Amino acid sequence: DNALFDSEGADKYVYFVHSYHASDIPDEFIIGEADYGYRFTAAVQKDNVFGLQFHPEKSGDVGLSMLKRFGGHK
Repeated sequence: DNALFDSEGADKYVYFVHSYHASDIPDEFIIGEADYGYRFTAAVQKDNVFGLQFHPEKSGDVGLSMLKRFGGHK
């Protein structure tokens, strides 16, 4: 439930280049997780700062939609 993601975000796929990921992130900052044999943090936010482990610019229509929402466009 975050403005960066659309309401159907749970079923979308995004592009990951490597297996590195953040750990020990306080739940209050986690806005997205992924599952690749185990669940891990894939997106975080604190105030107006976002961090994404994946590459929205390489994630087709899903990523383009995220980037548009990030820029304040629908």
